[in-house]
Amino acid sequence: MLLADHWGWDIAAENSLKVFVSRWENDTHRPGQTYQVLLCAIFRATPAELGFARPAAASTLNERLAALESVIEGLTERLGEVAA
Repeated sequence: MLLADHWGWDIAAENSLKVFVSRWENDTHRPGQTYQVLLCAIFRATPAELGFARPAAASTLNERLAALESVIEGLTERLGEVAA
């Protein structure tokens, strides 16, 4: 929750997240892309290491991560300019 908040992402409330994690652990549901990105960041693991990678989805997820990093860098630069 802290990482999502830091990134400005809206995610489920704590009680709902507990249910989601239980479903993921019991393999009844798979995390959506937003949660996959968060879990990869939290565990410092690749999508493949966490079992998320699918042949077509892996490149899409990597592209989204790269785009997100670019946006964050741009926003950080702008924030620095505004603060100066």
